[in-house]
Amino acid sequence: MTFEINQDVAFGNGTITNIFGWRTYEADSFGDIDSQPVWIFHSKSWTETEQYSNELRYSGVFADKAHVTAGLYYFKLDVDYHERRLIAGGANVFDGGGYYNVETKAVFAAVDYDLSDTLILNAGLRYTYEEKGAKIVSLSQNISGPAGPTCNLVSPEAGEATCTPDFVDDDNWSSVSPKLGLTYNLSQDARIYAHWTRGYRSGGYNLRNTSFDPVDTPGPFDEEIVDNYEIGYKSEYGRGRFNATAFYNQVEDMQRELNTAGPIGTIQLIRNTADADIFGIELDGAFALSDNLLLTSSIGWLDAEYTKVKADLNGVDGINSADKALDLPRAAELTYSVGLNHDLNLGDWGYMSSRISYAYRDDSAYTDDNLGVINDQKILDAGIDFHSSDNHWIFGLYGKNLLNDVKHGGDTQLPDSMGGTFAPLAKGQIIGAEVTYNF
Repeated sequence: MTFEINQDVAFGNGTITNIFGWRTYEADSFGDIDSQPVWIFHSKSWTETEQYSNELRYSGVFADKAHVTAGLYYFKLDVDYHERRLIAGGANVFDGGGYYNVETKAVFAAVDYDLSDTLILNAGLRYTYEEKGAKIVSLSQNISGPAGPTCNLVSPEAGEATCTPDFVDDDNWSSVSPKLGLTYNLSQDARIYAHWTRGYRSGGYNLRNTSFDPVDTPGPFDEEIVDNYEIGYKSEYGRGRFNATAFYNQVEDMQRELNTAGPIGTIQLIRNTADADIFGIELDGAFALSDNLLLTSSIGWLDAEYTKVKADLNGVDGINSADKALDLPRAAELTYSVGLNHDLNLGDWGYMSSRISYAYRDDSAYTDDNLGVINDQKILDAGIDFHSSDNHWIFGLYGKNLLNDVKHGGDTQLPDSMGGTFAPLAKGQIIGAEVTYNF
């Protein structure tokens, strides 16, 4: 639920806006993690969350040059999470999870100042203060047999919680996020820009504490800091658009979830593992080849590497050069796509819209130890939609992954006793039809 109020004010010929949001969420899942014909490792989870947010901001223009935005932000989140792991047909049951509360307060301001008719200074600053608290029940500390679990958190059949947290802690973080840049308008439809920004990924706690080693506490892990340097070109013109960007990211205290095989399936630790540099180039565009035929395309290239490693990523001989030589997870070097969209007028019948697209993505590491890999992907999709002249009916035919390309990844590191690594497959070729009626 969101609720927004806008009030025009004389000050700076501006507008005061207040946006309030509330959301509640419940989910449960049950997975066959080992994917074997016999019951080796199954897992259930239940999650309940509730959050509130409120943003109060002002925007206005002063001296016909300074476009100012400033405001306050508040966010509150409560999470109840329960995970149950059932090993060997339920002979051993491990329960855990926890309660998590987050409170965030921020103040921000930004200005776009016209230095001339074509040159604009972009500047901004945001201060954020966060408090987080966690009460965690470690799965490794709560084991039972087929007769029933030793404790419950938010399981639908549990009623009142019966778990006693073995880890209770709270912490706070503060951060300052600046932005400084320039925009130069080449024309009404084209511009170039350059900027530097600093962003933060919040610190916190890990509710999935599965390690039996007392050294592996659920946290807190610290903030991740990213400095982004970017230069780019954006344009729109009568027959399409074209954008080009080059960026360089310096990442400090990278937050990663380290997955290793353990006695109850998978040990998942969240750590500040490394510093890294990421350089990339992206191009995308849309071009009208005719009045009813549109070509879309994009290409991206990425070069990512560790500059300093702070954790034993491969689990061999401590922190050394072999860890630094690993690939960053999910950082595919090359991606591109190309597509065509066509509209055909059918007179009194309505119109037909057809599309076809091809996308490619290089293979990339999935896990930090590089044992898990997402293979390269070649995806061909197509579809035809018939729209009735009264705009009520849509009859569609579609095909997804028409090349039937095998896609695997999302590897779960399991011990040999549970079948080793589990890498689920994405869906193969899909051909379907759908009918939509718009009232």
